[in-house]
Amino acid sequence: MSGKHEPDDRCGGHHHGHGRHGARQPEAFDPARAALLDEPERFEYLPPARLIAMLDAPPGGVVVDFGAGTGAYALPLAEQRPDLTVIALDEQPRMLELLRAKPAAGRLRNLKPLHTDAIDTIKGAADRILVVNVLHELSDEATRQMIGLLKPGGAILIADWEASVERPVGPPREHTYTVVEAAKRLERFGLKAERLKPLRYHFVIRARPE
Repeated sequence: MSGKHEPDDRCGGHHHGHGRHGARQPEAFDPARAALLDEPERFEYLPPARLIAMLDAPPGGVVVDFGAGTGAYALPLAEQRPDLTVIALDEQPRMLELLRAKPAAGRLRNLKPLHTDAIDTIKGAADRILVVNVLHELSDEATRQMIGLLKPGGAILIADWEASVERPVGPPREHTYTVVEAAKRLERFGLKAERLKPLRYHFVIRARPE
């Protein structure tokens, strides 16, 4: 993205019912731009294999891809780890439609697309939660809901745009966090934030309840 950023009404300007209080990015990602989520170059700087390794999901576990979008990470995870139940959770019905339309989604018995309206059905069910490029969009309420999905002993793996890094892609830097800001925010919610090796444009944090 260039230094000039188009105004944020590119995201349709609609606020979601639960409000976005606490979110760094003022508007939700627009499903009309969903093709960006599956661009091959994205997998070069945010490789699924690396994230799956860092996720370190236990055998037979339940993983929630929180804000799964079109399933760019939920699908390879379900494919590589048939022992897992992978719940692809998103608040936008259009994203889940795009996910279900992918050929792999029909094949993978262990992949379960789920709308956030049904989030209470998976409370306390997750061994791991995967949060890719979503932290800066999460309201305080959504963050609390996310933490409520963890099983005792569970962990959250967060990869998000690092605000201190110059980059040609992704949201405006002022809509994202530095790793320090992200860790502080997570700690306010009672999580212990462990920084993992960063990727080219992303910080990676493993967070567990204190």
